[in-house]
Amino acid sequence: MSIPDVSEENPFDFGIDPDLEEFRGPQGDRVAIIRTSDRMNFKRCRRRWGWQSHLRGNLSSLEQAAPLWYGSGFHYALEDFHGHKKHPSAVAAFEAYVKATYKQSKQTGILLPYNWDELTVLGRGMLDYYVDTWLIARDPLRTFVYKGRPQVEVNAVIEIPYSTPHYDRVLYAVTLDRIVEDDNGHLWVVDYKTAKRIQTLFFQTDPQVSAYSWVASTMYPDREVVGFIYQQHRKDVPDFPKVLANGRLSINAKQKTTHRHYRACLQNQYGDVLNAPKENIDFLNWLVGQEDENRDFFVRRDRIFRNEHQIQAEGEKLLLELDDMLNPDLPLYPNPTRECGSMCHFNVPCINMDDGSDWEGELEMSFRQKDTQFDSWRNFLPEEFR
Repeated sequence: MSIPDVSEENPFDFGIDPDLEEFRGPQGDRVAIIRTSDRMNFKRCRRRWGWQSHLRGNLSSLEQAAPLWYGSGFHYALEDFHGHKKHPSAVAAFEAYVKATYKQSKQTGILLPYNWDELTVLGRGMLDYYVDTWLIARDPLRTFVYKGRPQVEVNAVIEIPYSTPHYDRVLYAVTLDRIVEDDNGHLWVVDYKTAKRIQTLFFQTDPQVSAYSWVASTMYPDREVVGFIYQQHRKDVPDFPKVLANGRLSINAKQKTTHRHYRACLQNQYGDVLNAPKENIDFLNWLVGQEDENRDFFVRRDRIFRNEHQIQAEGEKLLLELDDMLNPDLPLYPNPTRECGSMCHFNVPCINMDDGSDWEGELEMSFRQKDTQFDSWRNFLPEEFR
């Protein structure tokens, strides 16, 4: 098995994620849409996947998961800032997202996360720092424009030549956060992530990198897609350094600051950095050494590459997974971990199922059928921003 060959006639959509109904056709074809996130959920826990995937239960919690709600708003802000520029600023775009989801909540009963107001403040701070400080001394990257459209939040659906008696069509759907073009005319796929901690050890095994590299090469056959830029934003905002009781600035390496914040405080306190105590100058130099063109403690870009063999290997894994995911008789057993209580909305009905309680009633009371359209909150934006 290998990565499927995809013709240029496959659907390539630039709007809101395509509705499943669009692909059923006049004959009402049985259509399976596979996403990388669906594959990862399947391998993490089959029972959770069975309740959540559109291939099975298609359920979603009545209360939106905080990481997903926040990540969607952050992505929308960067989508507009690096692409359409309909809003006056990235923060304004994020606030428009908050208002849209709030309006959606009132009309549909889809609850915002309990801490949505705190997350809104965090979003403003992170976006302000990224736009007004981090990017000032760094390459903003040039968004690729294809057929007059900036390539941000690009939705693509590719048909996979996979035969199964249970479905008439199997489609692979992706949303590429951004495509950028370098000075040589080569393309890069940019993917944004917001997380409590910036991590790098998983790059070589991340299926998203391989799958997106393959899809992007298919989408832009006349351009060479040379790599993947993983841009991580730590869920935190830098602050000015702590002032000690003796009036000096702290040299604690764990404080949330950057060399620009530290330098500004030294200049304010001593008039010139060179007039500061040696230990403070040494700490400033240490901070400088922790930062470069692509990273500091709060934002980091990493360039990742996949060779043809790696992409083919990902294709083999995809087809093997489809054998299981599209099998209606596959046993759906759980895979409990220590994160179940904090990271899985299905934790309560899962426990109920195992202890004989009313798990079906819990699902009916706390969950709903997911929308057929991804990002349905966009329908609640003012018309000029959709």
